[in-house]
Amino acid sequence: MKAVGASMATTAVSPAGPGVSPRAPVSAPGPRRRRRAWVVGGAVLVLVCALGSAYWWSQTSGRVAVLAVATDVPAGRVLTDRDVRTVQVAADATVPLVAAGQRQEIVGRTAAVPLAAGTLLSPQMLGTPVPPEAGQAVVAVSVDPGRFPPSLTAGSTVTVVATGATGAGAPTTGPTTTSQPGEPGQRWPGIVLASAPAADGRGGAVVTLRMAAADATDVAAAGPVALVERHPGEN
Repeated sequence: MKAVGASMATTAVSPAGPGVSPRAPVSAPGPRRRRRAWVVGGAVLVLVCALGSAYWWSQTSGRVAVLAVATDVPAGRVLTDRDVRTVQVAADATVPLVAAGQRQEIVGRTAAVPLAAGTLLSPQMLGTPVPPEAGQAVVAVSVDPGRFPPSLTAGSTVTVVATGATGAGAPTTGPTTTSQPGEPGQRWPGIVLASAPAADGRGGAVVTLRMAAADATDVAAAGPVALVERHPGEN
């Protein structure tokens, strides 16, 4: 009896079954890939912070905190803490304003002139009020940007010119005008007692004037006006 030698070949069988190739193992993200993600995220965060800082600087640079009038204050009344508020305005060394840090010094002072809400406070507005002489009156007017000389100071001689008819229909009380207050072209002479930028930051001003009592009443009813500075000796 012949012994037949059978050769045996060993074949690797996939665990998934015959005929199926084994799947290559999936490797976890390496440390290098994770570090790259952190670097990209950090760069984005730095960029966002830089842009935010640049925007904040552009909005606040060159601005200072000053005091503005919060409520209408008549001349002669003592200022309280509720009468003033802090606002941020563009710095201008030529305009005398009261720094926000002087709030405690201002509270308790007397308004020398009528203070309209929204007016930026200046030192010349405070002190013992001087009552107008007989036949004179004090009036505050709000003037739009470009309607007054920036050089106006206390003592300036001006002419108030009506630029619109918003006050038309109001009764005329002064003998110096024959038309209704507010008709374009009407003029009234006056003296500047105080001038301060409006708190809205748009470039306007609130100007306190001394003038004839009848003219002051007309100016108060006139609506939009412009101020023309004149030589003190001119009529």
